[in-house]
Amino acid sequence: MNEDIERYVREHRCDFMELLCQIISLPSPTGHEQAKGEWILQYLHGLGDRSAYRDEAGNILYPCHIKSGEKVALYTAHIDTVFKDLQEIPIHQTGHILSAPSCSDNSASIAGLLLIIKMFFDLQLMPPQGLLFAFDVGEEGLGNLKGMRQVMADWHDRISEVVAVDCTFDTFVTTAVGSRRYAVTVEAAGGHSWMHFGQSNAIAEAARLISRLYGLSVPSQPKTTYNVGTIAGGTTINSIAAKAKFTVDLRSENADELDKLNQAFHAIIKAGERESVHIGTTLLGERPCSRLDANPLADRITAIRQRHGLPTTCIAGSTDANIPMSQGIPSISFGFCRSRGEHTLQESLDIDTFPAGMIQMLEFMGM
Repeated sequence: MNEDIERYVREHRCDFMELLCQIISLPSPTGHEQAKGEWILQYLHGLGDRSAYRDEAGNILYPCHIKSGEKVALYTAHIDTVFKDLQEIPIHQTGHILSAPSCSDNSASIAGLLLIIKMFFDLQLMPPQGLLFAFDVGEEGLGNLKGMRQVMADWHDRISEVVAVDCTFDTFVTTAVGSRRYAVTVEAAGGHSWMHFGQSNAIAEAARLISRLYGLSVPSQPKTTYNVGTIAGGTTINSIAAKAKFTVDLRSENADELDKLNQAFHAIIKAGERESVHIGTTLLGERPCSRLDANPLADRITAIRQRHGLPTTCIAGSTDANIPMSQGIPSISFGFCRSRGEHTLQESLDIDTFPAGMIQMLEFMGM
């Protein structure tokens, strides 16, 4: 790697920290990413290039040294977070450990890509191929990969490879975990808890359905899982509930196993129907399973890490890479720093790992 690039990375740690803290401080729960997106857009315009733009879905995109008609590599970092109710986000640092909700997932990824773009301007660097940087919406929760779907639709015939920049820098997502997500609504007779005792209770019926779901046997390989994430219903303690609702997440590394689990789930729902109990399901989102038999990006990161005497751990995960991987486009997901506690209020990252993570990402880009 060019010595100027390595020197730049090590001398601009403060710039990374400044970007990181600014990005963390901007709340951006899924569906409400506009303010963070606007900040990113203004930052990119402030570097002196007005070609960055916001697309129909709300993604911020920056085409970097792209020639007409050529294929491009996409580097994308999602800007939404799982934290819905945080208006002010506290940031704590003890030594080299920084703690804050969203610091790793996915603020550090956004900050790292922005610093790379700034470095391209400052050092007047030319990447070996055209790059499309995207800061996308709707990756978390019920966002259903909205932003990534839009990017791949708009650039479908131009993308040669995809890096979903996300979370930690020393594990690499090369298998896409697929999912189906449902809301289940149960309607029953309901009534007064004393006078109508014995009439069907929507909460009790929902509990029976959930119990049957948790009685299903699923394989550990390929890993397949189910989860009931939320439940609500009823009106008062002395009323038989007439309505209840719960949400279900079904996942697998394997499309056939996901289909089997999906069929078993619907069989449970159908078996729960009777004259006084009506059950409805609504598909909230789905993500495709995928794994490329030959993934040149996995080979590339393995070779880079071998040169540094490091092992390469490839894992399965649900990321923005699900969409391009399902389209047969070489894809991988990894980030800039070592992290832990993602999706919790105790989320943290090791800022001392940033220089190595940045150099790794730049080597991966071919710089």
